[in-house]
Amino acid sequence: MRRHAIVIGAGLAGSSAAERLAARGWAIALIERAQAPGEGASGNLAGVLRPLPSLDDNRLARLTRASFQYTSAHLATLTAAGLPLRWGRTGVLHLARDERHASTQQRVVEAQQPAADYLRFVDREQARQLADWPVANGGWWFPGGGWVDPASLCRANLERHAALITAHYGCRVARIERHADRWCACDAAGDRIAEAPVLILANGSATRDFPAAAHLPLRAARGQVSHLPAEAVSAPAIVVCRLGYVTPAIDGLRCAGATFAVDDDEAALRVADHAENLAKLDFILPGYSRGLRPEALAGRVGFRPLSPDRLPMIGAVADAGAVDPGRPSPPLDQLPRLPGLYLINGFGARGIVWSALAGELLACLITGEAPPLAGELVDAVDPGRFLLRGRRRSGLRLPDER
Repeated sequence: MRRHAIVIGAGLAGSSAAERLAARGWAIALIERAQAPGEGASGNLAGVLRPLPSLDDNRLARLTRASFQYTSAHLATLTAAGLPLRWGRTGVLHLARDERHASTQQRVVEAQQPAADYLRFVDREQARQLADWPVANGGWWFPGGGWVDPASLCRANLERHAALITAHYGCRVARIERHADRWCACDAAGDRIAEAPVLILANGSATRDFPAAAHLPLRAARGQVSHLPAEAVSAPAIVVCRLGYVTPAIDGLRCAGATFAVDDDEAALRVADHAENLAKLDFILPGYSRGLRPEALAGRVGFRPLSPDRLPMIGAVADAGAVDPGRPSPPLDQLPRLPGLYLINGFGARGIVWSALAGELLACLITGEAPPLAGELVDAVDPGRFLLRGRRRSGLRLPDER
């Protein structure tokens, strides 16, 4: 008997979950309020593919390393299959903020001895040659990193096993209900859109609109990207980061950004945010923004779902109503869960690097297969972690670069 699942959301999270389950023969009902996949937070012209190392090789570092390697292989597989994926393995140069940061970056490489095709430290002159522009410091060079058109990745994911995925675009889920052993997704009129034993919430911060997921500490961060006019052969031909990023020329445009404003719901472009992005651009490549006027720039605004600890939320949704706040918290693996309800969310600004491995992990958790990560890291992204006493966060840590 064919296994069925509903996926709400057709961005990087939802399309990755759908692709990984469909690869196992599952039939997927994909529901998306927009008219096409990748039109929300996954709709920017380009995103950056790179890991985020740290001197202590913390959970974020290990997760982004594993995700970077898995995503790189996934992109190569989609490309080899002739699917409509747009990306460039140009390399990513992550410049140090200052001399102290450069020393830390160099110590990371010396201590961890990564493969040269994964990460190496370059001095300022080597960085200048890579960027083809004068820079203030050296930094990390990720030869296998690059840029990805996230909407094209969503489309490629969904086309890979298209016969098993039924898409409902322009369709908003007003409520979810469980009857017997099946979940139903209903519209505002109460009509059933789809039903299945498994329901996956991949619709960003809107997930909290459903009572079953209202306890999750998901918030949205407004990010504005600026689009700069660019000639095809102009520098840089790689992605360069330094408390911001700038991409190579893509279809005559270069992406620079991005701003980060939590709980800011302004959808329109702001001149002040373009000015902020140009200031970041000059911090990355001194003098690069000369002649560019903020008021003349185009761009895009996206709203990225975030978790308080900067890690994604991947796994079964806990039954918050069954957890007694007055009693000691049970171990994570003994938290009561809502049968058949799963979450893949909270990617923040790292959707490109997280999504492919997140989809594979979720598929393994649903099907009972061995997960592709160590148990400690599986627990680190479990959505139930926020119900454990002492793990609640009252504030949101902003992204940084180590």
